Amino acid sequence: MTRLVYSSRHRDLQPETVDDILEKSRINNLRDGITGALIVSDRSFMQLLEGERDAVAKCLLRLLGDPRHDDIRILCAGDAEHRLFAEWSMHLIQTSGIKREILSRYEIDGSFAPEKMTQAAIEDLCKVLSKDDWEEIAA
Repeated sequence: MTRLVYSSRHRDLQPETVDDILEKSRINNLRDGITGALIVSDRSFMQLLEGERDAVAKCLLRLLGDPRHDDIRILCAGDAEHRLFAEWSMHLIQTSGIKREILSRYEIDGSFAPEKMTQAAIEDLCKVLSKDDWEEIAA
């Protein structure tokens, strides 16, 4: 199994755009055996994808052609022993919904900038956000 985390920027993100991304991601990911999470901030996306290598690669190719994503950057990719988001074909996490004391540990210069995070910080954030007890994390 492969785990891939990427970031991208977005502009003028409307709630209906996020809903559309989520709906299409869930349909495609269920079909392709992919699980993961989409983290949305006021300026960027960070998405974790987990599944068979070919399925994740095909998903990434679709994303590269999606005009809602600018400046896509692969943050980390590699083999994974288990899924962090096994229950979610695509879990939506708004950074505004994460407790301040948790999110602030991963901010750079006071903002959520996944493209500037270290691989260790990215991996740690994904593990924190995958916890079963969302009440520990939610703002």
